[in-house]
Amino acid sequence: MKTVSIALYCEGNTDRRFLPPIITRTARRLLDRFERYDVEVLPIRPIEVVAKKQKASIVMAARQAAGDHILIIHADADHPDAYKARLERFEPGYQSVQRSRGAICKDVLPVIPVQAIEAWMLADHEQLRLAIGTKMEAHALGIPEKARMVESIARPKQKLREAVQKAYASRPKRKREVDIDFLYQLLGEQLKLDRLDEVPAYQQFVFDLTKALERLGFIPRIFLF
Repeated sequence: MKTVSIALYCEGNTDRRFLPPIITRTARRLLDRFERYDVEVLPIRPIEVVAKKQKASIVMAARQAAGDHILIIHADADHPDAYKARLERFEPGYQSVQRSRGAICKDVLPVIPVQAIEAWMLADHEQLRLAIGTKMEAHALGIPEKARMVESIARPKQKLREAVQKAYASRPKRKREVDIDFLYQLLGEQLKLDRLDEVPAYQQFVFDLTKALERLGFIPRIFLF
């Protein structure tokens, strides 16, 4: 059995709960499309570094991931333009990694949600409704029914919190406290990937991960988008 090792550098603790299952499931799905059942996706390895600038953080993370096949760098766009975020927050560090010598992981790729990771959590309103225990429709919760629309939400974390608040409004007062922390890992594990397939930022991530798996020889170089 062959194995693929993926490391992940995240911006925050909640992202570390949501992204690993998403990445694992995405990689597994890509391998399965090519019937690469002989390749196991190892548990995502979190990378923690302390640096004042994103460029330095990426280089330090890549050195820590020297023994891994792939390093994924998470950076919320905090902006409606993911391309601009990629140029400003990922490319400088990536280019420094490519110029670096010694033990370092050079298969580095970004995951850049627009505007923030919580937008992806809103992509599957059916799983979200199950997770928070409500039968309210998406429009009543104030979230888009079409997954591709989640990137148009300016403050997705606030929108997620508001949706939970609306779902809890009919509960007894003592049970209305809004806590969304439990949703990150739960939705990471249960959110349907075919819903995320409609989200442009996720499409870009799938493309980048596909190319990395191709370069490393885990899948053939024939996958077309």
